[in-house]
Amino acid sequence: MSGLFATEHELMTTTAGKVDAVNDQVQAELQRLQGTVDGVAGAWKGNASVAFGELMAQWNDAALRLREALSSISDNIRANASAFATTEEQNAASFTQLGGLSL
Repeated sequence: MSGLFATEHELMTTTAGKVDAVNDQVQAELQRLQGTVDGVAGAWKGNASVAFGELMAQWNDAALRLREALSSISDNIRANASAFATTEEQNAASFTQLGGLSL
């Protein structure tokens, strides 16, 4: 049967770790960029400074939402991996019990 979804606990756990690693890399890059931007922010005066400050507030909010979204994704993958492992164990136990029956 083609087109079916298949996974296993280890793959899901590894994937969650990769999402965490990407999140860490993105956050490091955003912090680096923030440092660069902070270095030039003092050059803006008057209305330009206000507009720049507002833009940076929006940018910081978007960066926070991205961090939270990636964190939520990895948390959900881990939770699903745990549920998957539990279901697999229950299924294996059920098959073991069925194997002992005289049918």
